[in-house]
Amino acid sequence: MKNTTITLNQAISEFMEAKQAQRLSQNTLNEYQRTLQRFKQFLNGNPPVNTITTSDIRRFLNSLDSLSKKSLRNVYIALSALWTWMIEEEYTERHLIRKIKPPKPEIRAIEPYTPDEIRKMFAVLERSREFHVSGKRPFTIAKPHPKRNYAILLVLLDTGIRNSELCSLKVCDLNSTEPYSLKVFGKGAKERIVPISTPTFHAIKGYLERERGEFTTEDYLFAANGSEPFHPDTLHRVIKRICLQAGIRRSYLVHRFRHTFAVNFLKRTHNPYALQRILGHQSLEIVKRYLALVDADIFEAHAEASPVINIFAK
Repeated sequence: MKNTTITLNQAISEFMEAKQAQRLSQNTLNEYQRTLQRFKQFLNGNPPVNTITTSDIRRFLNSLDSLSKKSLRNVYIALSALWTWMIEEEYTERHLIRKIKPPKPEIRAIEPYTPDEIRKMFAVLERSREFHVSGKRPFTIAKPHPKRNYAILLVLLDTGIRNSELCSLKVCDLNSTEPYSLKVFGKGAKERIVPISTPTFHAIKGYLERERGEFTTEDYLFAANGSEPFHPDTLHRVIKRICLQAGIRRSYLVHRFRHTFAVNFLKRTHNPYALQRILGHQSLEIVKRYLALVDADIFEAHAEASPVINIFAK
C-alpha cells in the first residue's frame, strides 16, 4: 500500500486534481465536488479513508431521502469513482461502494411539448400579458431579451441538446457556413457536431447582431447578463418563466425539449441511429424508449413509405 493513513480530505483533493487532468466536463467535476463535500460534512470530520465503513456509506445514502432516484444514483456514482481511484492509487484495498447495491435508476415518463404548447411559448417572448388598471387603457410591457430567448427555444427544439450543453456553447462553436451546425461538448467531454436548420441559424445570428452587443468568438454563445454564461439553473428559470406565462403548468423542464425533438425526429425519419448520434447517447437503450412512443404511428408511416402505394396507386 502506498499510504494507509491518507485522510478523506487528502483523498478528495487528489481525486479532483486527477479528474481535472483527465479533462472531465465542468458539470461532472462540479457534481463530484458537491457530493464528496457533502459526504465529508456527513462524517463530521476528516477520518482516514481506511476507517470508513460500508455502514457509513449506507447511513449517508439513507440520509439523502429528499433526493430523486436519479440524483441519489449520481451520488452513488461519485462515491464509486472516488473509491475506484483510491484503489488504483493503492490508498486502499477495499472498494466499499461495490459492496452496496446501487439505487435503482429513475425511469421518468417521456412527455414531449405539444405543438400548441410550443406556439404559446413563442407567443409570449416579446410582450407581457395584458394589464388592466382602473381608469387606464389595457397595456402590456416589453420583455427583456426576446431575441435571445427566441433563439434558445429554436436551438432546444431543433437539436435536443441538454441544458448543460447549451449553457457551455461558445460563439466559435457555431458553424456559419451551410450546412449550419453547432459543435457540442456532451457527457464525458465528448465532442459531436449537431445540425441546425436555417431558421435557427438566422435566429442565433439575429440575437448576436441586434441584441447581444460586443462579443468575441471565445465568449459564450448565450449570455445571461452582458457576457456572463448561463448556469443550467438560470436557463431552467428562464424556461419555467416562459412556460408559466404561456399558461403551461405541467413539467416545464428544459429536458422536455430533448424529448420533443427526439419523438418528432423519429416520427419523420425512423432513423434511431442518426438520432443516437445527434443526442450523444452511447447506446440505443434510451433511443428505444423514444421508438416505443412513435410505434403508434407505424401505420401512418407505412402508408407514407409503402412502395405499393407510392408506385402503383399513382
